[in-house]
Amino acid sequence: MESTGLSFLRIARRSSFLLLIIVMMSVLITACGPKKKYVGPYLTDDEIAIIKPGDKMFTHVNILAIDKHKLFTDESSISIHPGKHTLFLEAVLDYPFLGKYLYFNQYLTFNAEAGQVYTLHASILPMRDEGFTWITSDQDPDKLIVKKYAMSLIPLSSYP
Repeated sequence: MESTGLSFLRIARRSSFLLLIIVMMSVLITACGPKKKYVGPYLTDDEIAIIKPGDKMFTHVNILAIDKHKLFTDESSISIHPGKHTLFLEAVLDYPFLGKYLYFNQYLTFNAEAGQVYTLHASILPMRDEGFTWITSDQDPDKLIVKKYAMSLIPLSSYP
């Protein structure tokens, strides 16, 4: 009787270990596959465009939505189909000596081309109470793809 209980326990332990290995392998295989961060059919890297937020000191820019589709990611770059797109963004001035945070939300429309990498920049000038955003291409960083001024800056008492 005791040997039957021990053999049953050994079989259960082996099967749970085998099940754990199968689950881990399936998670590993799906994690290593290609990631598609856009809506639509799968396209190769030279058939999509990539947009990434700029890394300007003291001004953080976040892409909140693309074409009215909310983004629930904090990825450093986003893949999009070529064509006309509208970004909804948030720009926040995080200057240590200002004592408050300024931000603005804005819609920015531009035409993306296949194989291009675009950088979204934002700037807030607190003394002039102005802000603006612009997009550049990594192939020609000095050329502006689009530029838009912010209509109103909103003060915040704190920013996470």
